[in-house]
Amino acid sequence: MSPVSPRGRQAATRTPARTPFPDIRRAEFRAMTFLRKSNYRWVILLACMLVYCTSQLVRWNYASITKYLMDDLHIGKPELGLLGSAFFYAYAVAQIPWGTAADVWGSRRVIPVGIGILALFLAGFAFSGTFTEALFWRAAMGVVAAAGYVPITSALAKWFSIKERGFAMEMYSGPGGGLGEVMTFLLIPVFAVVLSQGGFFGLTGWRASTVLMAVVVFVIAMLALLLLRASPTDMGLPSIEKQEDKAEHQELTYKQSLGVIAKDPAVWIMSLVWSAYMVGTRLVPGWLPLYATDFYIQEHGMTKEAAIIAGGGMASVYVLGRVFGTPVAGWLSDWLLKRGIPRAVVIGSGLLLIALTFFLFTRHIPNTIALGALSFFAGVVINIFPLINASAAEIWSVRSAGFTMGIINMVGQFSGAIALSVSGFMAAKYSVAGGAFYTEFLGIWYLGIITSILGAVATVYMVVRERRAVLAKVA
Repeated sequence: MSPVSPRGRQAATRTPARTPFPDIRRAEFRAMTFLRKSNYRWVILLACMLVYCTSQLVRWNYASITKYLMDDLHIGKPELGLLGSAFFYAYAVAQIPWGTAADVWGSRRVIPVGIGILALFLAGFAFSGTFTEALFWRAAMGVVAAAGYVPITSALAKWFSIKERGFAMEMYSGPGGGLGEVMTFLLIPVFAVVLSQGGFFGLTGWRASTVLMAVVVFVIAMLALLLLRASPTDMGLPSIEKQEDKAEHQELTYKQSLGVIAKDPAVWIMSLVWSAYMVGTRLVPGWLPLYATDFYIQEHGMTKEAAIIAGGGMASVYVLGRVFGTPVAGWLSDWLLKRGIPRAVVIGSGLLLIALTFFLFTRHIPNTIALGALSFFAGVVINIFPLINASAAEIWSVRSAGFTMGIINMVGQFSGAIALSVSGFMAAKYSVAGGAFYTEFLGIWYLGIITSILGAVATVYMVVRERRAVLAKVA
């Protein structure tokens, strides 16, 4: 073998010539990292579902234990209506402040603080000794619970594009809210019975089960702090807000855009549509457990304790409709929007079906299967209202989605609270003396029929507005 020259040895040890392949691999790695980050929107959705679970748990924490509350606090149906509405009046007032805070500071800063305080107030409710104290804690919970819904809307509007937004809104409201309602309607009464002997933190019965749920709410607040991100730009992703908002919205300051939205009559008409849904979401979950409890006592001769648990189970069937039906409604809305059919068509159709549902509640329910089918159907149609969240963000601006839904939800929450306040009195006024169990609730369902039909009429304007403002974004 011939000896290798020094020059040859130097060439042999020299670094090989640079090829494009390492650059290609780095580009592929960056692309994969980008894709993983873009999928983080599903983590955001999961966090929002958990947060909304706490909202539903707290707003109806009393509904499935009404028999215990009536005995313990010495109250009747009118007081129950006031107990429910106290939360929603306070909740309504707090909508715009919490929504604006989410727009300005981001959902990650706003939501965990509010939900953490909510857990403390829920525990306070468990120590109520009088109706007045219970009323105070319900109102206090309403103020901080508003840190959930509208800030969630703001977060999802920023993380999900118009082509997925309807599905995302329904997912957090349907399965997320459904989980909270299951805890309320099924777990709280079960825990109340189980803990009637042992106790929790020195409390027994409904008080012990309420404190236990407060611990759950606090854990979810800590998870929200860990998982939430205010915007895709926080992770180096493109801004959906800049992609979708019209040029005139981007040129305005945040404060100027709020003025434009507040002066637009469409936001107030949309508030009326939202209000019709809010009445439905207050009347059915608020009264169905008691309605079903009376059904089991009268029709099946159950004891009060057994009927309470069975009534909570029937309310959970309503929740199943919400969990499984509303995501389908969201997907359908996205699919129709891509084909030029506004979301308002689905929204208005839902209100007509709600009116039919209320009418069927005024009829005699022959058996458990029929009541279960009606409850499931009610859970689907009453809870498709988050489509309005998506519609509002698309008509105006993703940047101001918190403020826009703050206005709409404020009006709707006042309407729902008023309806819940008068529903107990309506039940007393229109009940039939000596009639069947369902005749005690006729006034409640009449109220729902009227508001649903009025809301359906108002959606005609929404259809026109969406055609003009939104459909071009999907093309």
